[in-house]
Amino acid sequence: MDEEILKGKTLLVVDDEADLRDILASELEFMGARVLQAENVTAAKLLLGQHQVDLIVSDIRMPGGSGIDLLEFVKSRNVNSPLILITGFADITTEDAFNKGAEALLHKPFKLEDLIKLVTRYTSPFDRRFNVDLSTQTLIQALDESAHLGRGGLSLPIDPQGKRIDVGDAVDFEVNVGPYHFTGSGICRWFRPASGSGRKSHVGVEFMNLDSHSRSSLQAFYSENLVVPYIPSATV
Repeated sequence: MDEEILKGKTLLVVDDEADLRDILASELEFMGARVLQAENVTAAKLLLGQHQVDLIVSDIRMPGGSGIDLLEFVKSRNVNSPLILITGFADITTEDAFNKGAEALLHKPFKLEDLIKLVTRYTSPFDRRFNVDLSTQTLIQALDESAHLGRGGLSLPIDPQGKRIDVGDAVDFEVNVGPYHFTGSGICRWFRPASGSGRKSHVGVEFMNLDSHSRSSLQAFYSENLVVPYIPSATV
């Protein structure tokens, strides 16, 4: 991997475990990034007031405030800094993490290469962020405007009689959301099965590849909606 791929980026790593914080900072600095470190949410807020940060990596469980508190602080101030949450506990579901605005949720122990891939993607130019090739087998269609759009994906009901979609599956989609039409492929990040007769299952899909028209639509939506979910919950 190109060791200069994060050159020019300023990242903030927030974790009360100094050893883990140092490991993450060292790895990201090796990739060319400038890395700020904070041991708690209070210190992180101070740094965010002093520096322009391209991305935040934060643990969830910390004394004096959680990573979720930090996420809510960032979104409440309309700060355009993607935030990746990490945790060693069942603090939050993937669906809720995306609904609160996090770009990703990593569970400890995780591979450093997985974190680096996420950081690289979310600090890339907009066109490159949604230009990832996938091999897909399932097509999701929702042309009745029943989907909910987020900054990086969508949630939508699907026919419970159709093929089951599992977390991690790559899917193609063709979806209308209000005035926007999206065509592309993505990854299922959460799946909520139908809870009763006549009801539909819900799926949350992160955009990975969008055609040029869809990217333009998402960029217009994204620029005006920094505080909306990354992928909305099925309850939105």
